[in-house]
Amino acid sequence: MNDKFDQLQKIIVKLMRKFKVPGLAISIVQNDTSLYEKGFGARNLEENLPMTPNTLIGIGSISKSFTAFLILKLREKGQLNLDDSVSKFLEIEPFLSHPDIIIAHLLSHSSGIPSVDAQWLPIAITYGDYQRIYPIGSLDDYLYHLSETKDEIFFKSGEKFFYNNDMFTLLGLLIEKITGKTFEEVLNEEILKPLEMTRATVNREQLEKDPMKDYITGYIHKGSEEKLQFDKPKLPFSKFLQAPGGLYTSMHEMLNYADCLLQKGIFKNKRIIESESIELLWSPRIKSPYGYGKDPKYCLGWVREEDFLNNTLIHHGGGLGVSTSFFGLIPELNIAVSVAENDDSGICGIVGICALTMMVGKNPEQINEKLKIIEIYDKIAGSYKSSLGLYKLEVSFKAMSIHIKVESDDGIFNFPLIIENFDDLTFRLFSTIPSNLQKVKFYQDSKTGKVEYVTYDRYLYHKL
Repeated sequence: MNDKFDQLQKIIVKLMRKFKVPGLAISIVQNDTSLYEKGFGARNLEENLPMTPNTLIGIGSISKSFTAFLILKLREKGQLNLDDSVSKFLEIEPFLSHPDIIIAHLLSHSSGIPSVDAQWLPIAITYGDYQRIYPIGSLDDYLYHLSETKDEIFFKSGEKFFYNNDMFTLLGLLIEKITGKTFEEVLNEEILKPLEMTRATVNREQLEKDPMKDYITGYIHKGSEEKLQFDKPKLPFSKFLQAPGGLYTSMHEMLNYADCLLQKGIFKNKRIIESESIELLWSPRIKSPYGYGKDPKYCLGWVREEDFLNNTLIHHGGGLGVSTSFFGLIPELNIAVSVAENDDSGICGIVGICALTMMVGKNPEQINEKLKIIEIYDKIAGSYKSSLGLYKLEVSFKAMSIHIKVESDDGIFNFPLIIENFDDLTFRLFSTIPSNLQKVKFYQDSKTGKVEYVTYDRYLYHKL
């Protein structure tokens, strides 16, 4: 087992170096036992404070699973049903004119309501982004902004997947209306306290009063690869953000949440939620584009995939700009992995999937395509010049994709590359109309393995 974690550490450190990640923390649990907890790098670069398994990190949209958990708790108490019309509890548009939209649709992003990012504006302003300004200063403003989507619903409920953070904000309001308490109070009473997640919070003041003083400074990459810089904005908090993405917690505390879920609702011999509710949370509702396999489905605050190395993978990711996260479980094997970082690089999904791959006895460096892409990029990255030095070709890496900027007699073009063959470094250009002329092949020295040149169309470009 230690050999697996040695390999995992090498992967994590390599990714952090490559993507300039300040800090990352991870925890792994199996069969009610913590197998691995570790922090890497810094939670605060300026003071060189270490990231630890106890560091509080914004887990972003993984918070949705907590909100879904609360809704199922209300269902257990007979206070709502998943097939209740949302308009029964929230007498607002667009639900009044669309009573067919039920609570389960909000939980599964299948309401048919396209996203209009009402909850994101306060966060954007925190980051100094004033590109889009619209009135969201009060709850009335917020609800009016959403009400105008009543004329933007062109799909039947349950028919179209529109990932929509605002629907989870409304679920938070629904919880408050039913209970007569704040979302924060209900979250603490029903989940955080019973699961001994005593430091987890959706409240800025509580975070800053953390008794361990162990919470992140968040970073956003800016500048260029040659001159990297970081923005260091205030951590985002907002009433509208709490239910869809506002929870800050540690990877150590996430072990308790994972344990409860894997034990079908039981934590330390105490039932927190019914096993039937866990099954409902993880029951597929609609096809989703977010996943790691061929056919991901969105459930209730969760993504489910049946084809993860012959196992079922239940997972969700999260991002707040200043932090990103991944949480994944394999119920059949009682395994869970939680990962988070304090920047916007987004390597947590790769790390989490690598960890789960190792836990099922496979080598991620042999089968994880994102790791392979990074390895291939390292081989081919750089500048090239065509025969006699007439034209340039540059290979770069953006948003986990390899791109080329190529000069020829036709002009200068930028294309993402699509891998056709990992072994012989053959690619094609991403283009609306495929063409045989769009093949790109890199050639390696047979002895050193180093890339010497690349061919595109009628040209050969030498690596500089």
